[in-house]
Amino acid sequence: MHMMTPRHDRRALSAQADTHIIFMNPCKPNGCKVTPGETDATKDTSDIASQTGTLGAWSYGDASWQKVMTCMKATFSQFNVQITDVDPGTTPHYEVMVAGSPEEIMGSQGFGIGGVADFPCQDIGVCDPYLPNALVFDFADVFGNDPTEICAVAAQEIAHTWSLDHVVDKTDPLTYNSYSGMRIYHDAEKCGSDCQGGKSPFGLTCSGTGGQATHTCSGNGKATQDEVKTILALFGPSGPPTPPTVAISAPADGATVTPLFDVVATATDSDGIDKVELRIDGSLIGSVTKPPFKWSAPGTLAQGSHTIKVTAYDVFGATADAQVTVTEGPACTKDGGCSGDDVCVDGKCVPGGGVPGGLGTPCTMDTECASMSCATDGSGTKVCVAPCDVNMMDGCPSGFSCLPAGNGGVCWPTGGDGGETGGCNAGSEDGSTLALIGLGFGAIVIAGRRRSRRA
Repeated sequence: MHMMTPRHDRRALSAQADTHIIFMNPCKPNGCKVTPGETDATKDTSDIASQTGTLGAWSYGDASWQKVMTCMKATFSQFNVQITDVDPGTTPHYEVMVAGSPEEIMGSQGFGIGGVADFPCQDIGVCDPYLPNALVFDFADVFGNDPTEICAVAAQEIAHTWSLDHVVDKTDPLTYNSYSGMRIYHDAEKCGSDCQGGKSPFGLTCSGTGGQATHTCSGNGKATQDEVKTILALFGPSGPPTPPTVAISAPADGATVTPLFDVVATATDSDGIDKVELRIDGSLIGSVTKPPFKWSAPGTLAQGSHTIKVTAYDVFGATADAQVTVTEGPACTKDGGCSGDDVCVDGKCVPGGGVPGGLGTPCTMDTECASMSCATDGSGTKVCVAPCDVNMMDGCPSGFSCLPAGNGGVCWPTGGDGGETGGCNAGSEDGSTLALIGLGFGAIVIAGRRRSRRA
């Protein structure tokens, strides 16, 4: 269990931190004496301590300690901070005491606690940006010789002093959920994972159960928190940011496209992608913050030449562009209007079964499909599908039918006769509803009169 305790003494602080030093203190060789009082890392005093006590020194050897230090440096590599195990003395700094057990400074109140920190908030969303000379505790004896977990606890407790709450994502250091690898800070994370009896540690109402339970973020009063942006606001980036890598996967440069054509892009960055924007002829069409980076062109575009531009932004604001020029022609029909292996769905050309990821091709996950939607009919068959309008009689190509799904429909293989499923147990003879599960999109229930053909 990790804890954070609220601070009620507000301080007039600028948003920029007054120090960039994070001191990882193993309390070697004789332990660390901690005295109750106003928290101050330069004096080894803490209002968390209920008694004067000495934390036992790090006992797992130098090799294990270096693993902790390597992990912490990697966790903070994108930020302009100095991770050190050399005592800064009276120089302002943040400090994580990585040593001993909670009972040594908290008495019986410390039972079951793995880490603890002050929290710079006086009310929900009413917080100082940081606590000067914050001193937090990562009780190494609780975790044993587990450098990765000890690193995660250190990253969690020090982040609490910057008003960051617990989150649900198990790959984030601010979670209570179990994870075996190194954790990294994220943005737009849902707060939670720490609920007991339907309440958060600060008494906020939780929604959900177990490690997926969520609540309002104590630091900002919102459903999610921006960890990377918060830490960047305090310390800035570790160096000049490198631009992202961005490319337009579809359509190809010089292609002739049909109305409502899809634009698909890829974007990567070692520091993390913040958002990807699509512009057509200079006008912003939409912005996406997480893969897949995909849009449909507006139906108001006129036939003729258009410039497609995709811009990727990393978390530090560095940008990169990719651009193609296409010519929009008339809508396709079931009988023609598409080139190569493309097929027509509701007047729009989409990749057909002759290309990897095309309509009706086998798949195991969304990213294998050009439509970014892999689905199963519940029988074990998984194919790439495309959205369609159930009100159009001939919206899907030959061999497919548009089956109702959620608020729309999808083109699903029909064995070539345009109405019945073929070759697999896709439903029941009485026309009961079927589950078509888009991997990554959750379950969408389709209803309709479909019969299975059983050999």
